[in-house]
This record gives sequence, structure tokens and C-alpha cells, in this order.
Amino acid sequence: MNIDVARHVIRALFRSGRELEDLIPLLKENCETSEYEVYVKAIATALASIHLEIGNRITASHPALEQEIESTIKKYGRYL
Repeated sequence: MNIDVARHVIRALFRSGRELEDLIPLLKENCETSEYEVYVKAIATALASIHLEIGNRITASHPALEQEIESTIKKYGRYL
């Protein structure tokens, strides 16, 4: 995969993560505690899996991308 496609995939990965994280307050307000805890754990598992299976593979293929991601997040608070 070329670097431009890799950047696009990483951005999609982060967007997906934000979408899932945005569900947490909604779930907390609308679920019983035990049900909420199950969903939060499932979301955390999904996020970890996405980052491990996709993000780590991409940064392993493009090591410089990891530093680019970190510096962009540090500067702007997100990967642009």
C-alpha cells in the first residue's frame, strides 16, 4: 500500500474510533449499569482490535508514518 492510501486508512481508523467513543455517553444515559459495562468493554475491545490489526500493520509498513501521526496529533489534537 502506498503512503497516501495508508494515510487515508489511518484517518478512517481514527474516525471509526471517534464514532464508537461517541456512543459511550449515550449508552451510559440509556442502559442499565451492567448492560452499559458490557457495551463499553465491547467498544474497547473493538477499538483495540482495529488499532492492532490495521493501525499497527500500516505503521509497520510505513515506520515514518507513526512519527507523522504523533506530531500531527500533538500539534492539532488529531490526525489531519
